[in-house]
Amino acid sequence: MTESALTTVVSDRIWCLERPVWFSGARLRARTTVLRLDDGSLLLHTPAPPSDALADALSKLGPVRWLVVPNCWHHLGAPAAAARFPEARLVAPASALRRNGALKVDLDLHDGQFAKLVPELDALPLAGVPFWDETVFYHRPTQTLLGADIVCSAGANDHFTWRLGARIYGCYGRVRVPPDARKKLSDKGAAARSLRAMLERPAERLVIGHGDIIEASWRDELAQAWRLEGVET
Repeated sequence: MTESALTTVVSDRIWCLERPVWFSGARLRARTTVLRLDDGSLLLHTPAPPSDALADALSKLGPVRWLVVPNCWHHLGAPAAAARFPEARLVAPASALRRNGALKVDLDLHDGQFAKLVPELDALPLAGVPFWDETVFYHRPTQTLLGADIVCSAGANDHFTWRLGARIYGCYGRVRVPPDARKKLSDKGAAARSLRAMLERPAERLVIGHGDIIEASWRDELAQAWRLEGVET
């Protein structure tokens, strides 16, 4: 698998691309989401290292103004994206900066200033799992939830290494909490409160970092995945 072309999720507002990443011996699909904001600028959620083809495609959609690292793991492509789009502002949690010294963060993800600058997004931090330090975003104009590692899945389009691993961990053809966080869930009550805030949003889809976009059934699948980890929403 090589980097995919941009595909439309919501006409004129949201596009995605996938690229392969290796993690713990398995090759996963990693998703970058491109969001066109109300002012016409672009926000890249989990930015990929921008190839010439991607940079050209983005230039036809609008100026890249925001690069968002949604948790402490999805930072790998951000330094290259920041170098390619120097006018963009990089938003990330401090925990990502501790993992990647090449990051030059303009705004802390948990700083309320970002919410004021991009008011069409609701920031929904996932409490109780500091291992990820993840924030899910709700984009009100398109009724879309943007997540990263909050759940994952694998299917026939994935590399054989991840298809095998996903069968072992129970997420082949199913939406589940990623196995690397199952033993690092420190506060189930806090996680439940965070998840309820997400489930209450009138979203039409949940975009995740590793697996297919979840649409009509996203509430049931998200709630069930966490229920299996003892988190009752």
